[in-house]
Amino acid sequence: MSSAKSKGKHDIIVVGGGPAGSTTARFLAREGFKVKILDARSHIGIPVRCGEAIGKETINDILKIGVPKDALRTEIDGFRVFSPSLKVIDYRLPKGEGYVVDRRIFDKELLKGAVLEGADIQLNTRVTKIKIDKEKGITIKAELNGKEITESAPIVVGADGIYSIIARNSGLAKPIDPIDLNTSVGYEMVGVKFEEPTMFDLYMGNEIAPRGYLWVFPKGESSANVGIGIGVGFAKKSVREYLDDFIFKSDEGKKRFKNAKIIEERIGAIPVGGTLDKLATDRVLLVGDAARQVNPLTGGGIAYGMESGKMISDTLVKAFEKEDFTDKFLSTNYGKLWNDAYGKSFGLATKARKVLDVLTDQQMDNIVETFDGEDLTKAVRGKWGQIKLGAKLMKKDPSLLKILRRALGD
Repeated sequence: MSSAKSKGKHDIIVVGGGPAGSTTARFLAREGFKVKILDARSHIGIPVRCGEAIGKETINDILKIGVPKDALRTEIDGFRVFSPSLKVIDYRLPKGEGYVVDRRIFDKELLKGAVLEGADIQLNTRVTKIKIDKEKGITIKAELNGKEITESAPIVVGADGIYSIIARNSGLAKPIDPIDLNTSVGYEMVGVKFEEPTMFDLYMGNEIAPRGYLWVFPKGESSANVGIGIGVGFAKKSVREYLDDFIFKSDEGKKRFKNAKIIEERIGAIPVGGTLDKLATDRVLLVGDAARQVNPLTGGGIAYGMESGKMISDTLVKAFEKEDFTDKFLSTNYGKLWNDAYGKSFGLATKARKVLDVLTDQQMDNIVETFDGEDLTKAVRGKWGQIKLGAKLMKKDPSLLKILRRALGD
């Protein structure tokens, strides 16, 4: 693909150099586009705001780029989900689940991959405003080391996170509803006790993590990312207090973290309300958290944003060939790729997440007793129609079956 049709310095500007932005730029540059990444930070990968887990399928099979060698900390073979009373779903996947990476290295290596493919990068650049001219392109106002600058390109990709300037200025996003937001606090800890260092653990319960869960992701032999995500408006105390109470006061926490020390603290926000209604408009496309491409049930988003970067590349190859950068063309083509891949599963996950808003601890116990690991994996992937639980749930907890049917529209 040649991008000779563009008369300016850049065909596409990507705002944001995280995994979604760098992956988008990487595939665009590979297609021959003149791509420039703008990022407000001086160091990609800092600060870390998540549990650092990513699925094997995305990075190995779908994108075929693999995990940067130095970024890989642990290969994950399966998971355990603990109910409020510590009943457990224990599940090993045949080919393994994924990886826990070091985002400081992972993000920088993804950026390196984009630059090696031909993308340009400009750090310390905080975008403040964009102006869309449907005929001529996009003008970007930004601050570079405190000085105002102007950039322009036919296309802009917003990969600038949950509070995206690009999403707001283009009219694609309104302020997020608090009900659709989880807040998170996490620690990297050393000296953590593992029964199985290749399994990640999730703890659920209204006293543990209301409308959310607490996670323990192994990060090497005795290190772990330990964090919590809680629905805004559901907490009776601060998010940090929930995490500290579990680690330092609960029997389970004292058993697992008795000799552990915190070496890093993290805070963040997780959009769990599903993707935006539209992912693109005239000359603008959104990716990653900016598009709210985060699984509403799990809060995971790295893989979805990276996969969407490839979708954007495929869309823009066609757009430049046809010289069609309209809302209709971009939103239809990119939207179809996203919806074909994840539209149904995200829709069902959004409904399932709303079940968590009302579940009691007893009902969570009943779910864990009724589901097995395969059922839970199907639920996360939106394959609710393949889960045969009606008779089991009717016997175990008819009220729970009614809630699930009402929420999922069955």
